[in-house]
Amino acid sequence: AHLGFSWRKPAFAGCNDQGKVYGTTLHAVMQYIDYNACDSLDSVQNEVLRLQKDGFISEEQLRTVDVCAIADFFASDVGLKIRKCAAVLREFKFSVLDDADKYVDGTDGEKILLQGVVDCALIESEGITIIDFKTDNVTDDSLPQKIDTYSTQISTYAHAMEKIYNLPIKQKILYFFKLRRIVSL
Repeated sequence: AHLGFSWRKPAFAGCNDQGKVYGTTLHAVMQYIDYNACDSLDSVQNEVLRLQKDGFISEEQLRTVDVCAIADFFASDVGLKIRKCAAVLREFKFSVLDDADKYVDGTDGEKILLQGVVDCALIESEGITIIDFKTDNVTDDSLPQKIDTYSTQISTYAHAMEKIYNLPIKQKILYFFKLRRIVSL
């Protein structure tokens, strides 16, 4: 308990609606939390309480937040890198025209509209690091399949970000919150 509020573990494997609430909440927290204020479990708890107080998440969402998972993320190499980077994009929405033949065979000369939302991107002079937060109920056994499923998505994000910023992609990262696992693609 902290500041009179009891923090509970989220129900990852329960009903689909609970999983959706957890995923939506975690993405909202990661969008609005003050990264620089997340250097301990207590500071993450305080930040999450601030988000609820300021209306970024609801009281219901507050009860689903796994502050330990978020604190563990910020203690990871990727979390520390985010906290040190000067130019961090969050929930970056993009629409970009690209050559269709990069994605679909037999479309020489055609264009395709790529649209998406990058959870987090670090823009540095030597290139871009893309980080995609995953809240799936993933296990060590199902992780390879999930990585395969998400690799196309993050590669598409990488193509779009290269085109938008005219910078190379340094790294593409999936972060699985349930496993506390960084996967670099």
